[in-house]
Amino acid sequence: MNHLAFPATAMGRIETALSAPEAGLSPLDRLIGRRLDLQAFCAILKLPPVVGAGLAQALAAAAATYLSEDFLLLVAEEEDSLLPLLQRRLLLGDDMDELFRQLSDEHSQDRAQALGLAAQCQDFAAGGAGDWPDLCDALGQFAERQRRHLVWEDATIIPLARARLSEDDMRKWRSQLQTRRARHV
Repeated sequence: MNHLAFPATAMGRIETALSAPEAGLSPLDRLIGRRLDLQAFCAILKLPPVVGAGLAQALAAAAATYLSEDFLLLVAEEEDSLLPLLQRRLLLGDDMDELFRQLSDEHSQDRAQALGLAAQCQDFAAGGAGDWPDLCDALGQFAERQRRHLVWEDATIIPLARARLSEDDMRKWRSQLQTRRARHV
């Protein structure tokens, strides 16, 4: 039987490069790579719902997996590693407490919304009831919220992390990543 194989996507190649141990990337750079993945995912979610039924179900299944796994791991990485490390590196007068609180609140809301959308996507992918254009609209709204959130973090958190995190912080973060991966394998 002949199978038509799709070539590796550009994002797939980027993900492979980012995950290669020999790349020597810091945990912050790897996190930024996963954030690029989220941006690509969000761009796809904002496309108009013009696909056929089979592709719609396949896209919904892929979106469900991304939202319930990859997205949640990204948010956990920010909440459990990046933000605590940054909080320890704040200087007198940085006045970032409100920013960190708001980010944590948004992350909590984002996790809940992602799980709800993942369930809707999984139901649609399994042939359950659901209107593809309505689901696309909900996914597009989620994508826009994520885009704004990423822009906000790119303007505040990422520059602060680059300026303040030490090599020791990166080693600790790398160790946390390895522990977290070991639990998920």
